[in-house]
Amino acid sequence: MPKRKNRRTSRSGAIRNALGQLGWHASAKDVVALLADYGLNVSEGLVQKVKVEALKDSSSVKRQKAKLPQPSYHSPAPFLRKAPARRTYRR
Repeated sequence: MPKRKNRRTSRSGAIRNALGQLGWHASAKDVVALLADYGLNVSEGLVQKVKVEALKDSSSVKRQKAKLPQPSYHSPAPFLRKAPARRTYRR
């Protein structure tokens, strides 16, 4: 039976997790300090790069359009022409 690979979160994945925990408004220094507690060394520049990439990804996501039921294209009801109103002369 093959050995299982040791799965580790990448540094950018750890930064995304930390930003999700602290909030995306957190400064890069806060993220670096949080990850240093876990023994992961990241730079502030990498944190800023991950934040910018995440913003680019979210801006490229297109809003889902609501799917409306398609109208059926059977023959429409017969069109009745309106007769013009009759003029009445009242005195």
